[in-house]
Amino acid sequence: MTEHHRIKLLRHIRPIHLLTTIALYLLGAGFARYLGQRIDQLVFLVGLSWLVFLQLGFYFLGDHFRTPFDPGLLNRLPFDSKDLSKEGSQPAELLLYISLSCFAAAGVITIIMGLQGVISISIVVLMGLIFTGFFLLTVPGISLDQSGLGEIITSITLVILSPAIAFILQYEIFHRFLVIGIFPLFPLHLAMILFLRLGGLREDIKRNRKSILVRMGWKQGLFLHNLLILCGFFLFGISLIFGSPIRLVGFVFLALPAAIYLIWSLSQLEDGAPVRWPVFTLLSLVVFFLPVYFLTYSSWTR
Repeated sequence: MTEHHRIKLLRHIRPIHLLTTIALYLLGAGFARYLGQRIDQLVFLVGLSWLVFLQLGFYFLGDHFRTPFDPGLLNRLPFDSKDLSKEGSQPAELLLYISLSCFAAAGVITIIMGLQGVISISIVVLMGLIFTGFFLLTVPGISLDQSGLGEIITSITLVILSPAIAFILQYEIFHRFLVIGIFPLFPLHLAMILFLRLGGLREDIKRNRKSILVRMGWKQGLFLHNLLILCGFFLFGISLIFGSPIRLVGFVFLALPAAIYLIWSLSQLEDGAPVRWPVFTLLSLVVFFLPVYFLTYSSWTR
């Protein structure tokens, strides 16, 4: 394989989504540790490996069938006939081979988890939900990624289910602490996806991709984005009322100034303010990942 093809293959890995999965998995395990559970490092690594291999498998499978999993974050992958003719048939076949290899690795890891005795009914349900989430977003004929539901399914799969499976693998049962600690991140992640897809809005309209922004329009989409951010921090405040330790959740509000500035800046766009993509993109990532970092750090350093 040439260096050119290696670089092209790297473009098929969605770094924001992959980083989200790993960070939220760490957070889920951190919550189990915060509640006093001793972390089984082997189970931790096996569960994370299964999740990453499954996710990568669906990424490459979606690109092979040209139903890309969220093409609008950092790289809008070109799937025009002109681009395909440049690549030829071998890269497309290679995407399928890589996808099948990732699925095979996930299958082997599943067997290992079974032999270790860590697979319970709860784990089976969570694994099935995660598989279904990726399946609905990438498989041809079903792909919902550009249907207006894709953003919601993406956030549920990455932000809710990823930490849940990490938590259950360690703690073995559900705990309300997981719900009140994780759920506020859902609207923050959904807001991040909406913003990062804003740059590809014209392309989505051209290709008739019915994303939330296309259906709502960019002005109403930005209003929803700002509302979701406020909702996320409001839910963190509610979680404090319902028993979340302030030493764990309190630090997330350090990201609130960045969130307020982002909301104010985006609100000015309707009046013709310039779009500063690098600054806005950085702020959007900070508003989501900084609370995730503070929660993870606090839970692991208790």
